[in-house]
Amino acid sequence: MKPQQGLVLGASTAMRGIKLATSSPEVRATYVQLVAVLFVVATALDVLGVWAVWHWTGGGAGDSWWQTLALVLLRIAGIGIVLLAAPVLALRAVDLAFPLLGERVFLAAMRVQSPERAAQLAAMPGLPLSRTIADALVRTLSFLVQSIGVFALSFVPVVGAVVAPVLQTWITARALAWELLEPYFDKLALDRAGQARVLDEHRMVSVGFAVPFVFVMAVPLLGPLMFGLAQGAAALFVLDVLESGGSKGSVGT
Repeated sequence: MKPQQGLVLGASTAMRGIKLATSSPEVRATYVQLVAVLFVVATALDVLGVWAVWHWTGGGAGDSWWQTLALVLLRIAGIGIVLLAAPVLALRAVDLAFPLLGERVFLAAMRVQSPERAAQLAAMPGLPLSRTIADALVRTLSFLVQSIGVFALSFVPVVGAVVAPVLQTWITARALAWELLEPYFDKLALDRAGQARVLDEHRMVSVGFAVPFVFVMAVPLLGPLMFGLAQGAAALFVLDVLESGGSKGSVGT
């Protein structure tokens, strides 16, 4: 499959997944519980992050025009990076505090599409909770380090302000895809290396799936409302991509 085809397939799966999630009363009920918590966390991260960028990129009265322009571009890039990164950090924070919320939405959406497969996954013991939390902390640290690196790149005059948000979009899309698929990976008892391998094998499709959610979730206040729908859409992604055998072979058994 060509890279562009993978991106298109991933994006189309995301759109169909949203339709699936919104059509199910069970998914909607579970979705409300997830969104209520995520809304508060994501909004707090947005506010704190934007304030920090605005504070750190303030200029002085004696700055030249090019210094002022550089600070404006840096401020725009920094705020963009914050808005892109905050949804993933919020989702991981909530998953750590309430580890079963995402799983409940995922399984509810799976039952709509394939009750038999949902029952199989629900019956699996999955990874130990301690291992799930440890892996999530490692992923979060890795994401933070990458995001800080991208923010540092944005300090490169002109070029950095353009390249950094694009690179952050890619990093966030991969991280968000990983987070949305974590309930599935957990049920299969895949360790962190195994999860990374699956994502690498389906790199373009998973990024294409996550990108629409990345941009919508980056919208302050309104973005968190999409969290539950994205988690529900992940069930369709599992069935149509990871377990279909049509892309890189079936993952689940």
